[in-house]
Amino acid sequence: MPAQIIDGETIAAEMIGELKPEVERLTAAGHQPHLVAIRANDDAGSAWYAKAQGEHCEQNGLRYTLDDLGGEVSESTIIAAIEKHNNDPEVSAILLHMPLPRGVDQITLTRAIRPEKDAEGVHPMNLGTLMATGYSDPAPCTAMCAVELVKRIRPELNGARALVAGRSAIVGKPAALLLLNLNASVTFGHSRSDIPALAQEAEVIIAATGAASVKWNRYKKALKAWKDGKEDKPAPVDLTPLITADMVKPGAIVIDVGVNHIPKGLDENGEPLLNAKGKPALQYVGDVDFEGVSQVASYITSAKGGTGPVTNAFLLRNTVNAASKILNK
Repeated sequence: MPAQIIDGETIAAEMIGELKPEVERLTAAGHQPHLVAIRANDDAGSAWYAKAQGEHCEQNGLRYTLDDLGGEVSESTIIAAIEKHNNDPEVSAILLHMPLPRGVDQITLTRAIRPEKDAEGVHPMNLGTLMATGYSDPAPCTAMCAVELVKRIRPELNGARALVAGRSAIVGKPAALLLLNLNASVTFGHSRSDIPALAQEAEVIIAATGAASVKWNRYKKALKAWKDGKEDKPAPVDLTPLITADMVKPGAIVIDVGVNHIPKGLDENGEPLLNAKGKPALQYVGDVDFEGVSQVASYITSAKGGTGPVTNAFLLRNTVNAASKILNK
């Protein structure tokens, strides 16, 4: 029987509905929840996301400000912008848009945001609290999203075998800590792991690597070096999804938060297939072979309407919680 597709849109709507009374209370008290996004790039994807983010906030009663610094700014300029918003009592929460300018240190900027105004839960102090206690408010949005989706299906995780594929500080590691706090038995999978063997034992899989994008970017550089006469032609890259149907334990819950921007295919020469404009035909895909795995798993997220809406709902919740703390001081 095919897996049931997890309806992230409905879950996100429920979460945002639960926030509405607090948003109304704060706004009536003259402290409308206010999210500030700092953007220091000329990336088209970032621009699209900022626009969508602003609309999402405003549709749900939050104030949104985009502090667009342009793509050619120094680290000190970005820090100055962060400090301005840190010190503004009307600002509830702050986030940084990626990518950052070349030479700018992400960790330095993240540390500059006050922990209580950390919209994405990625400040080292908040991550440290999560490590020490198994809980943090705020905590990383995507990690909370992945675990929330699992909890909606299986509230009781005592002893459940869970595989977290990915060990980033903002998704993989915090997701594993949140699962541990729910008494799951958690295993990390990464680039040096035998992912097929680990996945076959898992009752819950959270895939969060972006491995295909990493492979593609390396291969793209190698192709360019070959065309420039600097290196031999590389062997065609394998862009097979990280998690395939043969790896998955029947009945497993599979949450895919991986994001990969890769070619739709390669030709016989190992070159990316081209679109009508003669440019590489690219696509966004996750870490999981959705079509295959959905025939084996019991529940699965889809690329559209899966983790994205719930991640955005957690961003709103972090912002509202931050505003509540400021008002209640």
